[in-house]
Amino acid sequence: MTTNLTREEARARTALLEVSRYFVVLDLSGAADRERTTFDSTTTVEFTARSDSDTFIDLIAEEVVRVTVNGTALDPAQVFDGARLRFPVRAGDNVLEVHAHAAYSRTGEGLHRFFDPADDKVYLYTQYEPTDARRVFANFDQPDLKARFSFTVLAPDDFTVLGNSSAATAGAAGPGVTRHVFEPTRVQSSYITCIAAGHYAAAHSTYRHPSTGEEIPLGVYARASLAAHMDAESIFRVTAQGLDFFHAQFDYPYPWGKYDQIFVPEYNLGAMENPGLVTFTDSLIFRDKVTRAMHESRAGTILHEMAHMWFGDLVTMEWWDDLWLKESFADYMGTLALAEATEYSDAWVTFALRRKDWAYRQDQYPTTHPIVADIPDVEAAKLNFDGITYAKGASVLVQLVAFVGKDAFLAGSRSYFRAHEFGTASLADFLETLAAAAPQRDVRRWAETWLTTTGVSEIALAVESDQAGVMTGGRLRQRNSDPEAVTGSAAGAGDSNAGLLARAGDSNAGLPARAGDSGAGLPTRAGASDAEVVRPHRLTLAGFSRRGSRLVLTETWPLDFAVESCDVPELGGTRRPDLLLLNHGDHDYCKVRLDEVSTATALRSVTRLPDPLDRALVWSALTNALRDGLLPVPEFLIAYTRALAKEPHAGIAAGLRAQMLTTLDRWISPWDHSEAVAGVLGAALDALAAAPAGSDAQLDRAGTVLSLVRRTAEPDVTGPAVTAGREFASQILATPVGSTMTGETSGLVADHSLRWQALTALICLGWADLDDIRREAAADNTGTGALHAAAATAAQPLAIAKMRAFTDATERTDLSNDMISARIAGFTSPAGLPLTEGFVEPYFELLGDIWQTRSIEIARRLVVGLYPHWSLHPEHVLTRTDAWLEDHPEAPAAQRRLLVELRHDLLRSIRLRQAPPRRAARGSGSERATRRQGPPGTPRRPAGS
Repeated sequence: MTTNLTREEARARTALLEVSRYFVVLDLSGAADRERTTFDSTTTVEFTARSDSDTFIDLIAEEVVRVTVNGTALDPAQVFDGARLRFPVRAGDNVLEVHAHAAYSRTGEGLHRFFDPADDKVYLYTQYEPTDARRVFANFDQPDLKARFSFTVLAPDDFTVLGNSSAATAGAAGPGVTRHVFEPTRVQSSYITCIAAGHYAAAHSTYRHPSTGEEIPLGVYARASLAAHMDAESIFRVTAQGLDFFHAQFDYPYPWGKYDQIFVPEYNLGAMENPGLVTFTDSLIFRDKVTRAMHESRAGTILHEMAHMWFGDLVTMEWWDDLWLKESFADYMGTLALAEATEYSDAWVTFALRRKDWAYRQDQYPTTHPIVADIPDVEAAKLNFDGITYAKGASVLVQLVAFVGKDAFLAGSRSYFRAHEFGTASLADFLETLAAAAPQRDVRRWAETWLTTTGVSEIALAVESDQAGVMTGGRLRQRNSDPEAVTGSAAGAGDSNAGLLARAGDSNAGLPARAGDSGAGLPTRAGASDAEVVRPHRLTLAGFSRRGSRLVLTETWPLDFAVESCDVPELGGTRRPDLLLLNHGDHDYCKVRLDEVSTATALRSVTRLPDPLDRALVWSALTNALRDGLLPVPEFLIAYTRALAKEPHAGIAAGLRAQMLTTLDRWISPWDHSEAVAGVLGAALDALAAAPAGSDAQLDRAGTVLSLVRRTAEPDVTGPAVTAGREFASQILATPVGSTMTGETSGLVADHSLRWQALTALICLGWADLDDIRREAAADNTGTGALHAAAATAAQPLAIAKMRAFTDATERTDLSNDMISARIAGFTSPAGLPLTEGFVEPYFELLGDIWQTRSIEIARRLVVGLYPHWSLHPEHVLTRTDAWLEDHPEAPAAQRRLLVELRHDLLRSIRLRQAPPRRAARGSGSERATRRQGPPGTPRRPAGS
């Protein structure tokens, strides 16, 4: 049995078949019975074959009961192998009927079933991308074989049942069972069909098109236990703002009838763009207080999925090579809508620091791939929902808009929708419409250099000044990043395994240097390697100088260059600013290297820049230098602590916190680690005390403090700040659920989320136990509470707790996707003793079985989540990883890709940790931080060093 559909197999089916209609009947009448693990699925598909032949339809099911083709019965035992059902076709019209027993899912793939511990109500929903519709009904599960779908669902009378289209009729189908017959969909791909059923609570509204007056029914759905927190008014407001925006920009009416949005439990994604029924993770229903940044994130997700109604659903890629044609465009257009149509007008700030950081990291792995990737099979497609396909693609589209102009970009998009509506398209098709809209620009050459190459351009400006501080000139330089160079400070990084990395990268998904071969119709650059790529850049250089307590923008210089290096004579005669920032406005996709003077200014004074986008870009440059070994880790942490209490932008604060925690967990040298944790904690406590009562900043900084308290589990992390942090966590748990705290943190609400953070921190320290977890779980008898309890239980600093967590995650097949992740999160939590060290070898021993016995989603969670970054012997883990890759050359390409990327991260950690001992961060330098931390001491060395 093979579940890995290849591109060549898909193309062969496309050449043979044209599909017109599916009729699907799903019997979910027994869904409320926990003992029922399967449901009946009956599919009738009408299609045309171009010749007499044999083919197959995709289906993953427990059993096939009946198969007929053109009225002739086939023996299921002979034609079905567990993933494919083979059958003959005749030239002309054909009808295939398949009756099967399919399985309810606990992995978030196919038809997922969830029983809510809050009230024991049941919820079902489907998730298919890229190729899991076959887990629910028989179909040709590839994007270009579009068709109309007619669904009929049998469900208990008290279920709400939803689909892509509206229900045409609903009537009795037996005692306690209702038959829901849905109107046929418009022509669409199988992976964006959707069914949801269960005890969902609902809110309704209507959108009216401002020009045509057309009405679109709106719905918001969530679990009954979350109904009080649904915040439908806010969701409807963003939805209406988005529909106004996209109607105006695309000049093409929303084509899918109703617009329902459903928030579902245990979801593997943030959201999915099923037309007419968009699915979201219900973690976006906020039952506890969250910051404005989280509300912005939800609004951005809503608008990203809405952009897909045109980019992806109306016009779909032919195969997963052109996945970017929907994801990059939705990322760009969603952020544009967020910035221009909603209250979150500073959306590009968060994009610059957080979204693009994802792209920069992904683009520097040995497994990097072009935006237009070469995807030979659906397993490779599953892993290509990554930082390149989304964030790099969106970032490059910003550069494309700057290159051709926004009007031309939108004009080309409108022509693209009209030319390919309800069909499929490729990159070549989009470039054709864009070239017509911008004839003055060589868009094909632009696409060749930006879309079919790998790596990120590093751009630096060298400036010469005279003794009076007047610039005499400057020189720009660009180079393409080297994925194997891991750190800029270590010559030959990756040399010892360069061949291994290349081999692993080659097999990971068949990713070539250029993906134009897949039908994009692009010119190729004979003999040019990606290391030699010189891209065209349109960006702005900005100069900032100190004016009192601020760094003020004093001058800008537009730059347009497409060479490896060039002079910038226009800088001559200008007084040298304190900070020179390339890519001001963030219109380019590049790693900016700050010069030495600008770096020193940034480290001391980044918060003095008034514009949050400028601050985000400076922090981006600093974090890239940190990751590449060009900025010492302690210097970054000192700059972070200086900024902690001064950064007002929630998106920047959240991005910096994530970077700080990664730095402490992965990159700081062992000599500096304990002192750095205590020092940053002292600064975080200072920042928390200074935050206004009840503010976003107070809530965000409380989370930062609790994250750091968890990391004080090691016995040598001591001092007044550590004591104060642990007391803060204890105070939260001493405050009744939902009550407001007093004292220095007056205004902070001890809701369930904050209490679980505090309890888990104390569990890691051994300051709380299983009885405390049980009491908290009893007070929070919800699905979220159950996940927190599972993670906290696994986080206990006990050998038996770690063993049970590891065994549960790797052996129990009854656990859901989120329960497995909770066990992993607890297993990898910090502990004062090396309790997980004994699981390094079992991890590598299980790798072979994981991919063979678990679904790709669960296998991915296990391979990534349990990788031994936490080992005290990282060099040994590196050796074991190399040995596994060497010994398993035939392992699935997607699995090898994950391991190569994990290896790369580990090698970076090893190189950065090998920096010589130096004084670590001790807080912001405030009196309070110094007092909590105590007098500076000699950095501690690890035992035996």
